[in-house]
Amino acid sequence: MISFVIRGGVMMYPLVIASILVVAIIIDRLIYFRRAEVDEHDLFINVKKNLKEAGPDAAIAYCERTGGPVAAIFRAGLQQYGKGREKIEDSFEREALIEVPKLKKFLPALNTIGSISTLMGFTGTVLGMIRAFNSIAQAGTTSAGIVAGGIGEALTTTAAGLVIAIPALIAYHYFSHRVESILLELEKASRNLIDVMEEPESV
Repeated sequence: MISFVIRGGVMMYPLVIASILVVAIIIDRLIYFRRAEVDEHDLFINVKKNLKEAGPDAAIAYCERTGGPVAAIFRAGLQQYGKGREKIEDSFEREALIEVPKLKKFLPALNTIGSISTLMGFTGTVLGMIRAFNSIAQAGTTSAGIVAGGIGEALTTTAAGLVIAIPALIAYHYFSHRVESILLELEKASRNLIDVMEEPESV
């Protein structure tokens, strides 16, 4: 592994750092989404049941036990129970400003690393080719042995850049899709919860 990095030349060092960051971000997001994972429909049904049968305090307690960003937003709205639709919506929006960035945390960095890794790989390729042509110029011959080092450096950095970029971009789009799905379901469930909170029999 060390020899592979050394063979790739100077551009391999930022690529190694990029690979470590990608792995760390992917692990962090997998753990976060696993902990935050909740069926928004089931959560809504259970919150509604607690609200109808035992009142807002029971629904709030259920959200606290469930945890996660969706439950936190529901809890914020339930804390404004009986204060009117506008205040409930405002509380949803305020809590969303706190929870949504947690869902999107590190995703821009993952996208950036995925894009830059390819460019760093190509930069290493150019540097390797320059090295190869310099070797040819200095030796005055085009034998394979003379240019092998530069060509090897060029191919190594290109491969490393792609190996980092491909999983980084796949992970970015996967996590972004999960965020969008959660936000869509959250918006629908929040509107339904507001309607339930305003029903006469739940007052």
